[in-house]
Amino acid sequence: MDTKDRILRTALKLFIERGFVEVSVNDLIKEVGIAKGGFYHHFKSKDELIGEIIEKFIIPYLDELIRSVDKSVGSPTKRLQNLFKVPTDIEKNLRTDLDVNKFNNRALIILIVEAIKKYEVMTNYVIQFSNELLMKVEAVIEEGKSLGEFSSNSDSKSTAWYVISVIQGAIALWIMNPEIDIQMLFENNYKCVWQSISKSGKYNK
Repeated sequence: MDTKDRILRTALKLFIERGFVEVSVNDLIKEVGIAKGGFYHHFKSKDELIGEIIEKFIIPYLDELIRSVDKSVGSPTKRLQNLFKVPTDIEKNLRTDLDVNKFNNRALIILIVEAIKKYEVMTNYVIQFSNELLMKVEAVIEEGKSLGEFSSNSDSKSTAWYVISVIQGAIALWIMNPEIDIQMLFENNYKCVWQSISKSGKYNK
């Protein structure tokens, strides 16, 4: 691993632990074990470093959420259910990639929220991400309707927004209260979603 990559990965670990504001360049170079000149050889500023972290780690993390909808196999019902499992599955992969034992989705999501507030590249990406996710979930809903799995009583786009809002709401609760069992919350929320949109109205695991 070269010096620049070590700086990026170490910075991401520190940012996940403390947030962007609470980590200084001095904190970072001390953790990496390099001189300040070594940092500025690779990055003009802390903001440039954060921009690269967003591009190299955070955006790919969110891209994987989008790809997971395409990669999910099975019936529309099964693919919709898988959408409620995606965040925890990606967490395992990212923890391994970064070699961060204490990493969890909650910490990264808090960092993403901070990035949206402060960095235009992240704000613009999240708008694009939301629109793309909406289209993909809407397509699953449409297919489920055509196969008779989902009720045709509601508009597909509105239903897709409902599904996404339920997932985002669970994540928001988890951010506010880390004691919440997020996997159990996702399972319960999926059950409620399924009962409200399925043609039968009966929940089957």
